[in-house]
Amino acid sequence: MSKITLAQSSEAKSAISNLFNTSPPVLVEVRFPDSATSPDWYLFEEEDEFEQLLDRLAHGVELRLSSVWDLKNVKSEVCVRK
Repeated sequence: MSKITLAQSSEAKSAISNLFNTSPPVLVEVRFPDSATSPDWYLFEEEDEFEQLLDRLAHGVELRLSSVWDLKNVKSEVCVRK
């Protein structure tokens, strides 16, 4: 499992930017901890699209980002919490 960082941290922003710059499109799984709902899934080509989603989400949600071309390599997965 990847380390979870805060979405606003410079470490997370750098990792997210790197993922979008090196291997788009990016698959985003939005998890809702302590909730009885299934995760939402999004596919983004641009980082701006991801930022718009992030602005709409409540605090406490967990986001897992990975390249659609590299789904077996979970080491490159970026995990953030809003």
